[in-house]
Amino acid sequence: MSYLAQPLQWKCAQSCSSKCYCCSGHTGLQRPKAESPLLGPYVRGLPAILALSGASQWRRKYNRSRCVARAQTELVEKEIRAAMQLDPTRLEIQSSKDSNDNRDLRGEWLPLFRGSAPYVAMFRQSIMVFHIPGRLLMETQSSELEGLLGDIALCAVLGVRPVLVPSLSQRVWARLSAECKEFEVKEDPDALEALCNASFESAEMVARLLKQEAGMLCAEVQDLFLRVAAKPTGNFETNKSLSVFASSQLVSAAPQRAASGWQSSPLLGRVTGIDSAQILQRLQEEQVVCVLPVAAGPLRGDGRLHYIPSEELAAQVAEQLKAAKLIFFTRGQRIVDTAHGNAIPTMQLGEASRLLEHAKTSSTFMDKDESKEVVKYLQWLIQALRSGTRRGHLIDPQRGALLQELYTTDGSGTMISLDLYDGIRMAGSGDVSGILDLIEPLVKRGLLKRRGTYEVERACNNQEMFVWKRDDKFVGCASLERFEDAPGKAELGCFVVSPLCRGKGHGAVLLSYIERVATLLGVRQLFLLTTQTMQAQLR
Repeated sequence: MSYLAQPLQWKCAQSCSSKCYCCSGHTGLQRPKAESPLLGPYVRGLPAILALSGASQWRRKYNRSRCVARAQTELVEKEIRAAMQLDPTRLEIQSSKDSNDNRDLRGEWLPLFRGSAPYVAMFRQSIMVFHIPGRLLMETQSSELEGLLGDIALCAVLGVRPVLVPSLSQRVWARLSAECKEFEVKEDPDALEALCNASFESAEMVARLLKQEAGMLCAEVQDLFLRVAAKPTGNFETNKSLSVFASSQLVSAAPQRAASGWQSSPLLGRVTGIDSAQILQRLQEEQVVCVLPVAAGPLRGDGRLHYIPSEELAAQVAEQLKAAKLIFFTRGQRIVDTAHGNAIPTMQLGEASRLLEHAKTSSTFMDKDESKEVVKYLQWLIQALRSGTRRGHLIDPQRGALLQELYTTDGSGTMISLDLYDGIRMAGSGDVSGILDLIEPLVKRGLLKRRGTYEVERACNNQEMFVWKRDDKFVGCASLERFEDAPGKAELGCFVVSPLCRGKGHGAVLLSYIERVATLLGVRQLFLLTTQTMQAQLR
């Protein structure tokens, strides 16, 4: 029976395979001809061999159906590929006049796309610190959190270097309320901070939950960010891969002094150092850095894990990294000017400080929880801006709001910036000679129309002329003249920046100031007549 060791091969008339192990009942199955002395008895003894090998009827039916299904699938795929191919006999070249395709390339997307290009170039390689509120992290599968991280991932694709600072407060408090009935469920993000600062009895349990939640949040943020990182680019893949580096070893902390007495708090910590070198190295390697709000104590100390409020940590990380922006995400509330009923898109540092002082002294401003949250964020934004951060933002975390705030002129939230407009004011009669000296070189070159002393003085008296002075030196000037017969429209003229200050962004600052003044005056369209300037450039 040595011939039984030879491989059993059947030729199938179907297109499934050259080696088909279907049973002999298959209509397309062809038995091999007995051409050798051993092959005849081998084929004749096949039923007994199959019986001895334990082959069953359901196995033969399964193999037969698999071969037929495979052949049908290959046939369908061939038909699909053939239908998708273009027939060259139906193709011809038509002019744009004869074509029925009336697509307008000047749709709404085109000005938005062109308008976002300067911001994309401006924010490339810029460090931005994003604070992720704890309420969004309660459910890591929520669409709101997924949309927010997707927008941050798209910012990273566009060249931004993001640093995430998530909050642990509500996750830990939810665990406390689930394990111990003494703790009621609270939505206040400051509840955990107060507990860590005052409680000594539950310190061990809180420390254990902090470690567990920090570890789980680290893994969840990495997994979620990597899952949404590929979505913003659509249906095609990019060569730029994103990875997340999340760690609690980037920050060192020391015990915070307890609120009651001189004894140090067992869990609440204060930042003593930030490993900015490692963070910058990770960002240079195009990684997204996630700084967790827990930190170990000094090596020579108790070595305990300390909880740091995430808002405070985000502000200090932005300060150490000299970040371009520090961004806090609200619940959708906005700062509104009640006199005009419009939301405030931008605030200067001085204005934000005055609002903070008003909130502390007012008896009704802090009645709402939404106001308390915004005031707390404003406090840390003001501290960060005074320490070197260039911009602060309050943004709604809904999908697309972050991109609209960063890459469009109108924005979607409120931006707090330094007092860039310091020194810009309405011109007086004493500024006439300085304005004439400033515009005279451009008048001689034919780039501005000549204005006499009387005309400039009249504009100053009518509060239509603005000047920018620093250290008693003229930086620039501009005029804003409203049309009497066209409400809501005004002309921007006499726009000049001193030659000593050009190329430093002063023109953009002055233009932004004039735009804000025009908005306050109810102007909706601002005109700048540049016909003479264009002709001079063409010559």
